[in-house]
Amino acid sequence: MKYTPKENYKVKKRGMNLKLNYIGIVAAILAFVSLALPWWRFAYSYTMMGISYSYTISLNTWGWSGLPTGAKMTGGWEGFSYGALVLVAIGGILGLVGSVQVEKRGKMLLLGAGGLMILSIIVFAVGLMNYLPNVANLDSSYIWYSGSHPGIPGSTLNTMLYVGFWLALVAAILAFISWVKHPIPTAPPPKQP
Repeated sequence: MKYTPKENYKVKKRGMNLKLNYIGIVAAILAFVSLALPWWRFAYSYTMMGISYSYTISLNTWGWSGLPTGAKMTGGWEGFSYGALVLVAIGGILGLVGSVQVEKRGKMLLLGAGGLMILSIIVFAVGLMNYLPNVANLDSSYIWYSGSHPGIPGSTLNTMLYVGFWLALVAAILAFISWVKHPIPTAPPPKQP
């Protein structure tokens, strides 16, 4: 039996067991939190004439952080970064709505949430690999790197997919788990005459 959102209250009133999908709610919350955290980090240090310099910049789904005042990154990051932001946001909304929906509709929303979150991770990673050759002479292998900067002796360069990226991946996995374990309402046993 399918119920519209307006009928959910009536179903509950009739004594049917409706359970929230807490795993789906946690997945949605983690997805939203991942949007506030950096998805990629670039840490660079070097010594020149006895003076040490270091800086760390991060790419979030909403833009760069840690850039010196007035500095701007070359264009091209907006498409994949904002694309990931939109996909995670929509996935989070679907995860929340699917966690309170009954029956197959809720399951399908949770499946869509997990799919959009996985797609956002792929969009971000592929977009970043295509963007890196435009920045600081880094090829796509620098999506995850630790070592010296090519051509600058005595420098240290660390780049990595960062906390927001991995949190979005955890949110996607939890969305798929919540899809599998989504509760289906059950009617109470009929009253015996």
